[in-house]
Amino acid sequence: MATAYYFSLIHFVSLFVAQSYVPISVVDAATLRNITSDQHALLALKARISQYDPHNVLTNNWSTSTSVCNWVGVRCGSRHHRITALNLSYMALEGTIPPQMGNLSFLVRLNIRNNSFRSSVPKELAYLRRLKSLDFGFNDFSGEFPSWLGLLSKLQYLALHGNTFTGTIPPSLSNISSLQRLSCSLNQLSGSIPSSIFNISTLQEIYLGGNKLSGPMPSIFFDLPSLQILDLAANYELSGALPMDMFDHLPNLNSLSIIRNQFSGELPSTLFRCTQLKVLSLSFNNFSGRVPQEIRNLTMLVYLDLDNNKFEGRVPPELGNLTMLAQLYLGFNDFKGALPREIGNLQNLEVFTITNSSIAGSIPFGIFNISTIQYIAMEFNNLSGHLPPNFGLFLPNLREISLANNELTGTIPSSISNASQLTHLDLSSNSFSGLIPKTLGNLRFLQLLHLGNNNMTLESPDLFSSLSNCIYLTELNLFKNPLDIILPNSVGNLSRSLQNLYLSNCSIKGGIPIETGNLSSLFVLSLAYNKLEEPIPNTVGRLRMLQGLYLEGNRLKGPIPSDLCHLTNLVDIGFGGNELSGHIPACINNLTSLRNLYLGSNQLTYIVPLSLWSLTYLLEVDLQSNSLSGSLSLEIGNMKTLKLLYLSRNQFSGFIPETIGGLQDLANLSLAANQLEGSIPESFGKMVSLEFLDLSDNKLSGEIPKSLEALRYLKYLNLSFNKLRGEIPKGGLFVNLPATAFMSNDALCGDTRLQVPPCKNKATGAHILKYVLPPIGLMILILFLALLSTRHKKRNVRLSGGLDLEISPLATMRRISHQEILRATEGFNVNNLLGEGSFGSVYKGTLLDGTNVAIKVLKLQVEGAFKSFDVECEVLRNIRHRNLIKIISACSNMDFKALVMEYMPNANLDVWLYHEGRHLNMLQRLNIMIDVATALEYLHLGYSTPIVHCDLKPSNILLDEDMVGHVADFGIAKLLSDGISLTQTMTLATIGYMAPEYGSEGIVSARGDIYSYGILLMETFTKKKPTDDIFTGEVSLKRLVEESLFLSIMEVVDINLLGDKIDYSVMENCLSSIMGLALNCCADLPEQRIDVKNVSSTLQKIKRKFLQDIGIRG
Repeated sequence: MATAYYFSLIHFVSLFVAQSYVPISVVDAATLRNITSDQHALLALKARISQYDPHNVLTNNWSTSTSVCNWVGVRCGSRHHRITALNLSYMALEGTIPPQMGNLSFLVRLNIRNNSFRSSVPKELAYLRRLKSLDFGFNDFSGEFPSWLGLLSKLQYLALHGNTFTGTIPPSLSNISSLQRLSCSLNQLSGSIPSSIFNISTLQEIYLGGNKLSGPMPSIFFDLPSLQILDLAANYELSGALPMDMFDHLPNLNSLSIIRNQFSGELPSTLFRCTQLKVLSLSFNNFSGRVPQEIRNLTMLVYLDLDNNKFEGRVPPELGNLTMLAQLYLGFNDFKGALPREIGNLQNLEVFTITNSSIAGSIPFGIFNISTIQYIAMEFNNLSGHLPPNFGLFLPNLREISLANNELTGTIPSSISNASQLTHLDLSSNSFSGLIPKTLGNLRFLQLLHLGNNNMTLESPDLFSSLSNCIYLTELNLFKNPLDIILPNSVGNLSRSLQNLYLSNCSIKGGIPIETGNLSSLFVLSLAYNKLEEPIPNTVGRLRMLQGLYLEGNRLKGPIPSDLCHLTNLVDIGFGGNELSGHIPACINNLTSLRNLYLGSNQLTYIVPLSLWSLTYLLEVDLQSNSLSGSLSLEIGNMKTLKLLYLSRNQFSGFIPETIGGLQDLANLSLAANQLEGSIPESFGKMVSLEFLDLSDNKLSGEIPKSLEALRYLKYLNLSFNKLRGEIPKGGLFVNLPATAFMSNDALCGDTRLQVPPCKNKATGAHILKYVLPPIGLMILILFLALLSTRHKKRNVRLSGGLDLEISPLATMRRISHQEILRATEGFNVNNLLGEGSFGSVYKGTLLDGTNVAIKVLKLQVEGAFKSFDVECEVLRNIRHRNLIKIISACSNMDFKALVMEYMPNANLDVWLYHEGRHLNMLQRLNIMIDVATALEYLHLGYSTPIVHCDLKPSNILLDEDMVGHVADFGIAKLLSDGISLTQTMTLATIGYMAPEYGSEGIVSARGDIYSYGILLMETFTKKKPTDDIFTGEVSLKRLVEESLFLSIMEVVDINLLGDKIDYSVMENCLSSIMGLALNCCADLPEQRIDVKNVSSTLQKIKRKFLQDIGIRG
């Protein structure tokens, strides 16, 4: 995505005015005493920092053998020969400020910006009554905001930004009647904004962003005729409506940034009298109503950001008057109607976005005539109509355009090739028809082409030949278009940079060209659900980077080529629903990265090679509906991570191995319709995660093991058409099973409900029981009632005391009925589906009170879903933090479980990293990672029992309307109630993110989360998944970053960050610091990893340094 260029949000101001030094040759005794006093003050400062002077600037220079006026950073006045200016900025000094600094009574300018001075600022500095400029920006000062600053009545420039000052802004600041610049952003100031600071008529710039200020804007404003910049961004808790007369007092306002707060109501009409405004940034608030027509008065605007509010009505045509606009952001609002054609008047526009805003009608053709435009995003609206016939002809600078997920029709004009700078073209999920233009091949810089899910065709396969000119193409997606072609050999001439090729559901005929093997960088090849025939070519084995190979739903014939065994990065093989024959290659054990193997519904024969069972990290294996034979190997018990195993409808024979009971993660097991014999192993009772078990239509004999009663998550069991005998167990799942689960067996007995005969009892036993059982039963009943009464009283005591450790995870949450959830999601309408995960689907819903929520409906047939539900409830019911997902309610019964959570309108970090048309700039990524670190600090240290998340990854970092990160999905989290670590046998975390000790030894600790966070940090700034195909053997994401840190870190970072128009060296320094922190998180030994408190504070410091380097004051 093109980077937003934030005009006027970054302000470069000269901070130091040097006074000339006039050497003196003769000084009287009084002057000598005074200069000696100044020297003593500086020596006291040197003593405080002498051990923390990394460049030895002061150590080697501040010497009593030379005049203090000649010391580095010191300037003296020509009249009194006293120190008038001290500048120690950017020296990497660390230490504290001594109270003796208050003796520098002639000091006019004091600048120690960008060091690591800490602790509080001594109150003795209040004696510096001549001080005009004080800059303590970007240090580590802490404590209460200094109230004595109000005594410095001559101060013109005050900069305390980038520290950790707390407390409120003192009203005494209003005593500084000459103050021109107030910069206190990026601290931890709280409370309201005092109205008194708006009584300083000389103020030109106010920076209070990045604090914790709250409440409404002051209701009383005084005239501030000189104020040009007002920055209150990212306080998050400033709220209420803007005062109606506020902007009457700010006639020369140049820049207003109040993003990421909770301001609401309509925009005051006085705002549009500020005709000098160049930057107006209001995004991520709750402003509502219509955008007033008076916006036409702001003709100087260069940057307008109204994103993520609740503006409604039509987009005002008066925007067309703002002819100097370079960037216009209108997305994520409630606009209705069509875009005004006047947008086409903005002939200086470079960025235009209006995504997710319900805009309808056709796109004004004038937008496509703006020659300066570089980025257009209008996805996820209701746009209709067609593209202009000259589309692209007047767009020489266009780099990215996304019109995906609309209702556009017509054809794609061949003139699109005139947009010669285009890198990203996404027109997917519309209703385009006609021919895909071959002229797309003229777009030499094209990196991404998404035309999937339309109704387009090809006149001939020549498109692939023309696209071979696009040497930077990394992703080609044409899925769900009726191409109806034979895939040409020229597909092998596509870019050697091509990583993802999606051609599923395209009615492609013939075979897979052998030239496909030339695409050496391919990660994903999807040709599923076509009409492909012929064998799979051996040349596919040359795609050494391949991770996903999806060929299911075709009519492919012949054997599975053994050359596939060279694809050691392969994670998914999808060959199901074809006509493949022969055997499974014995070399399959070479595929050590393989996690999912789908070979079902083919014509495979012979035995399953023993080597398959050595792939101990497989998650899902589907071999059903083939003609495989032989016995089941004992080695099957080694596949400890297996979650699904389908071997049904084959010709397997012999006994079911007892070792299968060791598969404690297995959720779905089907061995139906084979020739298996012998008894059902007792060890089946150890498969504690089992939810689906089908052993029907075999030759199994003996009794049904009572151990199956212990399988608490088992929801489906089928033992029909076997030779089983004896009594059907009565506990667990067996209570609710239908008779069909046991039909057609030899001699089963039990409850007549199951349509089997009752079990016979011995006569003697029955005679004894007739007389003995009644009195025994009566005694048991009396004892039970007495015990029940006692427990009830104890339970009442516990509940009245407010603590019950045995309480259900759902007991503290308001329940919501299944019927309410049905209504909220419109019957689980697919249009409300937000996403699907391993344990369930998530829908958007609206409760009766109008609250938007996310409803996670568990797939009860999926392994681990019940446990995941219990764990997530247990964790989320007890924790509250702004960076953790909040659970609102729940619904739970035997056959339905759902969690009702707060709705996150900006999806998750994974979407923003990898979904085309979305882009995070440097600061956004930093903010999100700080949010995650803050959440981890709370989980590990802020709760009575430490909580380990166990599965940190981008898809589990949800983003709210303000792009604030929230850690989610606690389905496998652990409570460390017994110590700092625990050991478990089931490894459920995501491969690539889990700590080494978790994957190899099952050790769970808070340090494991730190490791995952380090990987997440690397991925966020490199846009490289740890599971990418490039990472094989000893090459990993961590290793890549480690080596690049000493060579050139800029070669591995996300290329989109390099377009942020930030100085290269600034970007490089910041990213080097981030990657250094990430590596500290990812030390191999847990005890060597940085602790969570230092993670958060270090990242905050990196952010402050970055903001200072790019010139954001405040």
